Amino acid sequence: MNYGTNRVTNDADLIDKMKKYRLWIFLVISATYLVSYFHRAAPAVVGPEIMNEFSLAPSALGFIGSMYFWAYAATALPAGLLADSWGSRKTIAAFVFLAGIGGFVFSLATDVVSMAWGRFIIGFGVGVVYVAAMRILADWYKPDELATYSGVLLAVGNIGALISTTPLVFLMGSIGWRNSFSLVAVLTMVASVIAYRVIRDKPNEMGFPSFKEMSGTVTQDANEKTSLSEAIKVVFCNRKFYLLGLLLFSFYGTFMGVGSLWAGPYLQNIYGISKQLAGNILMMFPLGMVLGCPLSGYVSDKILKSRKKVLLWGCILHILCYIPLLFLADSLSIVILYALFFWYGVSGGTFVSCFVCAQEIYEPRFAGTAVGALNIFLFSGGAFYQYVMGMVINSYAPLAPGVYPLAAYQAAFTIPACGLLLGIIAFVFFKENRDK
Repeated sequence: MNYGTNRVTNDADLIDKMKKYRLWIFLVISATYLVSYFHRAAPAVVGPEIMNEFSLAPSALGFIGSMYFWAYAATALPAGLLADSWGSRKTIAAFVFLAGIGGFVFSLATDVVSMAWGRFIIGFGVGVVYVAAMRILADWYKPDELATYSGVLLAVGNIGALISTTPLVFLMGSIGWRNSFSLVAVLTMVASVIAYRVIRDKPNEMGFPSFKEMSGTVTQDANEKTSLSEAIKVVFCNRKFYLLGLLLFSFYGTFMGVGSLWAGPYLQNIYGISKQLAGNILMMFPLGMVLGCPLSGYVSDKILKSRKKVLLWGCILHILCYIPLLFLADSLSIVILYALFFWYGVSGGTFVSCFVCAQEIYEPRFAGTAVGALNIFLFSGGAFYQYVMGMVINSYAPLAPGVYPLAAYQAAFTIPACGLLLGIIAFVFFKENRDK
């Protein structure tokens, strides 16, 4: 159905229906992303349990944890291409169902290899969600809403990370870690079915106009199908993309390496606290991101109106967290640890502006591919830091089975701190399209 510009602008009832339906789509996408983030952050809590059950070295746990991120990185570019061609609805539904299968593989694993395969399948499955979601947001929302809603989406995702802390500790205590992950696998499959039934790729599939049509700014390019070779050439032949990617490799990689894996063993080894208390402290990280992601998106859209400023200052504020982790690692009070991991999440949440920043480098028809390609840097960083930090810790002699000294963790935390500093230096040279 075609709508003239004047008719669309004056049809308030149609616009209201479109906004209501896009809310339902947003809620369903958020549910799938919540499941994705649960899987991503769970190793920080279940990691020590797995190390004890299988007598794993830190390097082995780092390997298992990193497989999720390597798979996520491998899926990133195909996810963007699939979202731009096959459609986000089918992409999300099919791959999230696959992640549910991976959840069962992980919960039934009997050795390192099968656990690694489970994590890989999970990462491969959920790796499409955010990229495909950004494609949908680009079609259902205004340009000055994108950073805000992508921030809200990431905030909802971090509720999944919250569930993977204290609530997961409680669930594991009640039914065991294997049954806990089997339950999550079932919920993951349910989310995929709901996604297929509710999500629609574009407003016109429901008879609604897009905001670009209403404003008269829709272009032929925005509706063109994009070939694989053209998309790859355009996206990867832009210097700005690599400057942004280098920053995100370390920015996202560092808080996945620390917050989603090694912070748990660090708290239990160095402070001798229980799994429950460690889970409570770790919960501050995703809780901080629940605040930081939408806040930074709003600041980027409405206040500073700059993706670069939000990313740069967010990284600077984030790297300050490593001062106590490096120099006061064994002498922080419990209250300070709570505050530290909360600030770790708030400052880390500023990374959300990177996706809109990537989209704005290119024409709208390359939106999915741009976000997918950027995710290669994000999740390669997550895999790199989880594994390398595990190797560093493993190079120190254990004090007891599964217990490593302070120096091991200080050395491990040095890796992400230095990586983030290098990323900040590179990003200084990034120029936004609005920059003169």
